[in-house]
Amino acid sequence: MSAPTRVALVTGASQGIGRVVASHLAASGFAVAAAARSVEQLRELQGQTGALPVPLDVIDPAAVGEAVSRVEADLGPIDLLVNNAGISGRSGTSWEVDDAEWWRVIEVNLRGPFLCSRAVVPGMVARGAGRIVNVSSNAAFFRVDDDFAGVISSAYMASKAALVRFTEALAAEARPSGVQAFAISPGTVKTDMTATTFADQWDDDDFWSRPESTAELIEFIASGALDRLSGRYIHATGDDWRALGTRDEEILEQDLLALRLRSA
Repeated sequence: MSAPTRVALVTGASQGIGRVVASHLAASGFAVAAAARSVEQLRELQGQTGALPVPLDVIDPAAVGEAVSRVEADLGPIDLLVNNAGISGRSGTSWEVDDAEWWRVIEVNLRGPFLCSRAVVPGMVARGAGRIVNVSSNAAFFRVDDDFAGVISSAYMASKAALVRFTEALAAEARPSGVQAFAISPGTVKTDMTATTFADQWDDDDFWSRPESTAELIEFIASGALDRLSGRYIHATGDDWRALGTRDEEILEQDLLALRLRSA
């Protein structure tokens, strides 16, 4: 008797990293629901991969609930949620950017994953299993010096740092029920979002990270190999994440891969 098909919901799946992740998971045997605002691009993805197109604005609570219900009705219970939808916001100093635009970055990058997780987790808790992957960024951690000030939106950096903390809190809340949550960094990937910020490096292949690395990491997380590290922040590039499972005792004991304050 064959194992039941696992179901994955990927947000921000119409282009960029999300599209690569959705395609990779579909090729790996998942029944994939691809969610985004662009219906035309979702239909193209469906033609290429068979992924179920789910038009969705992740900051609309009612739409999120309806989308999750549709996925569960069409594909079955959701085993894996990938909160990938995100925006960078316009560059500029914090006192110059439009306040509504600044706040929309927070809403999409933080409230979106919260709403999608809130809609999916109760079913996972009831079944005693499930995994959530929140796509964060190294922008949550790197030092903001004069070279970066105003170049990368302060809302983007703040939202991605908050997403790491949300992930850790969610993991702690859901762990007793068998549900795991992870924050990951895809590195710097060539997308429409990075085209302006890193225009000077556009033709430097060594500068860019492969989106396929993110897709492979997410598949690895979905296998359960890193479940003991639920709540941690994992790099798709730079870390030997395939070996992290063998270092779980060290990582937990030393409290690594987490957002912490180092006192003087």
